[in-house]
Amino acid sequence: MTGRLVKDANAWRPVGIDNLEPAAWQALRSTGSCSVTAGPGAGKTELLAQRAAYLLQTGTCPPPQRILAISFKRDAAANLGSRVRSRIPEHAWRFDSMTFDAFTKGLVDRFRLALPDSWAMPGEYTIRHPSRGEIRSFLNRLLREAPWTLRSEIQSFDAETFLPHVVGGWDLPLVRPEDPLDDPVAFAALEWWNRHYVPNNQPLLDFIMINRLGELLVRATPRLRRALRLTYPFVFVDEFQDTTAAQLSFLRTLFAVPGADPGSFPRQARAGHVDKPVVTIVGDHKQRIMGFAGALPNAFAAFAADFAPEAHELTWNYRSSDHLVGFHHTVARRLDPSAPRAVSKAQHPPADEPIGLWIFNDRQSEAQTIAGWIANDIAASDRRASDFALVARQKVADIDPHFQPALAHHAIRLRNDDASVGRMKLQDLLKNEVAHLVIGMLRLAATPVGLPQVWMDVTAAIGRIRGTGGDEGAARILSDELTAIIVALRAWLREHQPAPELLADALKQVVAAIGYDALRRHSRGESLRDILDSVHARLQQVTVPTPTLDWSTVLEEYEAADAVGLLTIHRSKGLEYHTVFFLGLDDDQWWAHAKNVRDSTSAFFVGLSRAAQRLVFTTTSPSARAGGIADLYDLLTQAGIRERVVSEQAWPGT
Repeated sequence: MTGRLVKDANAWRPVGIDNLEPAAWQALRSTGSCSVTAGPGAGKTELLAQRAAYLLQTGTCPPPQRILAISFKRDAAANLGSRVRSRIPEHAWRFDSMTFDAFTKGLVDRFRLALPDSWAMPGEYTIRHPSRGEIRSFLNRLLREAPWTLRSEIQSFDAETFLPHVVGGWDLPLVRPEDPLDDPVAFAALEWWNRHYVPNNQPLLDFIMINRLGELLVRATPRLRRALRLTYPFVFVDEFQDTTAAQLSFLRTLFAVPGADPGSFPRQARAGHVDKPVVTIVGDHKQRIMGFAGALPNAFAAFAADFAPEAHELTWNYRSSDHLVGFHHTVARRLDPSAPRAVSKAQHPPADEPIGLWIFNDRQSEAQTIAGWIANDIAASDRRASDFALVARQKVADIDPHFQPALAHHAIRLRNDDASVGRMKLQDLLKNEVAHLVIGMLRLAATPVGLPQVWMDVTAAIGRIRGTGGDEGAARILSDELTAIIVALRAWLREHQPAPELLADALKQVVAAIGYDALRRHSRGESLRDILDSVHARLQQVTVPTPTLDWSTVLEEYEAADAVGLLTIHRSKGLEYHTVFFLGLDDDQWWAHAKNVRDSTSAFFVGLSRAAQRLVFTTTSPSARAGGIADLYDLLTQAGIRERVVSEQAWPGT
């Protein structure tokens, strides 16, 4: 099962799609590091999937070498991994897609004994996310204890950005300083480590600290660094505009070598000599929405300084209609006056009133009207509930109680992707690879036929866990083993009808069949216990005993694949829908707009660009146009977007 190889790289063609735009072809065939700027709908995920196919199918990345893809968010990592598996299933075992946090945590967990002596980990660590109040208390105490020459700088530190900017901005020295440092960033960061890491038998770490330990590991351990570079001669980084100082520092330490010839690497790789891995980054500075989490304002320029990449800009939009693309350009020019207008390549029929602003009297009227409109549109078309999304800047928990009953009245489900399930958010849980595997096995056992894609996904996941790779004999053995597991699991499910008290036992059956330790290793550095607890909590949510309840129904409700999505702008990033209702264009949702107008406008840009054919802004505040987000309303005016006051009985466009 080695997969199709194309001996002549010039003869290679895209897999699963007809073609790529010229700039995408150039980036795909690049022999050196490259930086790809791509706006919304440009097919960033598809480009990376096709580049992976090209590298693996042409032998440019030969076995056993692999491609490492790193993303900021879990769902982006999951989406890219899934896309590659769908395009080149025979090669996908050599494509590792994960988040920065998962990758660095995996390194620390496996190699922490190699940390320099003065940073040796005294015991098992606990992951903890300090509150803003805790950080503020630390800074207040630090201000009192710091030398007077540093107090002015320390007083300027913001509790909200202290971890990403200060702790994340300091590279741990090989030898931990014993004496106070005279640089305010180094002084504050060292004190943070001294209080949370050094004296504790069980250190308290957040993911920024784990990143710093991971960077120290590869810097202090040349053999580990070389092994990783041999394993991953090609690296992808998605959504690069959201990269933090700590993440860029990690990339630089692991993969950048100043002065190396970027175009020479593939030839050197085949000879087993890794001088400089080829790094491909994609992103869009206009969609930088993680500034609050430490995203660098100049990430692309910083990358260029370290990696000397080729630069490519994609200008085709495969998602949105031409009318919507025109509105994108209006907003994009507010963020970047030189932004080119994208070319719509979407194959959509024209929609009636593709963009609008609906004004309601109150939340209840808004929910009931939109729910009725969605039901009407579904009945009049071949669209499904999952073609619609409700997107808001924040506070989706306040929106959920209004829309859940309004949509349920029309027998339409609403899935709040921002809802907490155990220790995870629902969107993260549904994208989690371990959770997806566990539920996939239960689905195969509960539904004897008709799930070929689930079978392929489960087989591929277990193959990765067992390390079968491209070995055909091992793949046949694995298939026989999986069949036996599913048959036994099916028998158990038949003997035990779904009930809240049996859900934990059902999960234990699956975990035992795969192996707890094997699953833990496959959890990409995340807590397997947290994942399983969240799966159990979600199953409990959707298991409502009725006389006709069966396992298939429970598992369908678990995924709620055919549901209207309710999500924040940050959770909508990378997703697309036929129709997007952009809720709450008012000061209530956008209360912090004036604090950082650029980042807020970027969030506005991200949210509106999720729509493929229809975009509806809503507000329950008729005076919002003259409020704190008047500049956003000005963009609607420039684009000629029509507004209307909507009553529940009048459904626009239907």
